[in-house]
Amino acid sequence: MTSNITALAGARVLSRTRVLVFALKAGGTAKTSSCTSLAAIIAQRGFRVLVIDLDPQCNSSQVLGYSTFRDGQHGITDVMKEQIELKDAVVQARYQVDDIDPEDPDAAFEPIPNLFIVPGNIDDPDIDEAERLLNDHRNADSYWIRDGLAAMDGQWDAVLIDCPATYGRTTVTAFIALDKNVDGEVVPPVLCTFKEAGALVRLEKKLQEIRDQRKYIIKGIEPQVKRVLACAAPNASYGTSEHRKTLKEIQDAYGDILLPLVHWSGEMPKIYRDDCPVPIFAPKSMPAQEYNKVATALGFERRS
Repeated sequence: MTSNITALAGARVLSRTRVLVFALKAGGTAKTSSCTSLAAIIAQRGFRVLVIDLDPQCNSSQVLGYSTFRDGQHGITDVMKEQIELKDAVVQARYQVDDIDPEDPDAAFEPIPNLFIVPGNIDDPDIDEAERLLNDHRNADSYWIRDGLAAMDGQWDAVLIDCPATYGRTTVTAFIALDKNVDGEVVPPVLCTFKEAGALVRLEKKLQEIRDQRKYIIKGIEPQVKRVLACAAPNASYGTSEHRKTLKEIQDAYGDILLPLVHWSGEMPKIYRDDCPVPIFAPKSMPAQEYNKVATALGFERRS
């Protein structure tokens, strides 16, 4: 690299924050359950954690206490439209512990220590128009997440980004946050079915396309899959021969980078009913214990 190109690559440095991007072009692959479970566990271990909810379904926002917004509250689309900075949309994650009083709705929630979120508002008419917003020259460019995180460097130990099940402009902006100066990676949660296993190949292809573009090369942008997370893995009481065959194929193809397995559990769907991450409402459950192993494998040991 020339000195000028090196300067460009280092112009926006995120040197003190770990960034994990949960992405796979397949619906229902446990992106939200993995993102929120790991965020809660990492926060419980003493790290300051920020979740960014890019999915227009706003499921991470729901699980972390923001199924509805209070009057005047900002969300992710306000950042996309450059009406506010990313830091101005950050709120503390929480979970509901009591019936909601219309006069004081926030009193029904308990904050989750060390855990914060940039939520999406499911009732925002722009929430389904993220691709249009990000392609509109009047709004945020491709680097809005990268720049917004760099402006908060040192405030968060870990940033976890929940992406939609597409590789459109929204997800690409998350990939672009991963340059060679960032301790980060794309973590694809994959279900043990042939459809989702095939999606891993398409994800690798998309990331290579980004790494090969000159406009990203000169900025040092290098999104990569370093670990794969297999979810809803078959166990003694769940799974067909197809599930087990696919798990074996995933283990054969990605065994050297495969994170500890998260097996199927009936506890996981309850995160949407209870609006709460599984490590909080069922800390002794199998998925909570297994996501604890994943957090350790990702390098988040408990802080003393």
